[in-house]
Amino acid sequence: MLPVFGATPVSDRVVKDRNRITGGGITAGLDFGLELAAELRGEQRARLQQLIMEYDPKPPFDSGSLNTASAETVAHARELLGPSLLAIRAEAERAARRRG
Repeated sequence: MLPVFGATPVSDRVVKDRNRITGGGITAGLDFGLELAAELRGEQRARLQQLIMEYDPKPPFDSGSLNTASAETVAHARELLGPSLLAIRAEAERAARRRG
């Protein structure tokens, strides 16, 4: 939905853009927190926090993005989510129009 608001989507889990830092994906919150900790307190402090949390992700499947998921998995996801995504897109377009 980012293009609706004039933003360019990227596949990075954490994005720094001028005075904004954003994260996307369910577990990106942890990545986001570590990036923010590094920004505010330094990389060594963020590394320490990662160790204390024992954050060492190893997903069981390599299908967490459109680039790695099989065509069958992508098609199934689109089938399941299609109606919801259409409604969300319509709402995003209304919000973008209100913004001007």
